[in-house]
Amino acid sequence: MSFDIQAGANAPAPLPLQFVNIEITPLIGGELSVVMQATLLDERELEFVGQDLAHERVGTLDEVLAIIRENFAPLAVPAVA
Repeated sequence: MSFDIQAGANAPAPLPLQFVNIEITPLIGGELSVVMQATLLDERELEFVGQDLAHERVGTLDEVLAIIRENFAPLAVPAVA
C-alpha cells in the first residue's frame, strides 16, 4: 500500500487485514516462486483492496519462509498483554 504523505504529516492508519494468499510454485531448474497478496478492508469506502506483498524467486524452502515472515510481520496485529 502506498500513500503520499506531506512532510511532517502523520501516516494514515493501516487498513484492517482480512486475508493473505501465499502461493509457492516449483519452477524449472529447482527454484521456487513465492507470491504473497493481502486483501484489506477500506472501512471508509466499504470496499476490499488488494495489495501485492511479495513476488520472489528463491532456491530453498528456508528462503520461502524468510520472505513470508518479513512480509507478514508488518501486517500482524500486535498481541495484547
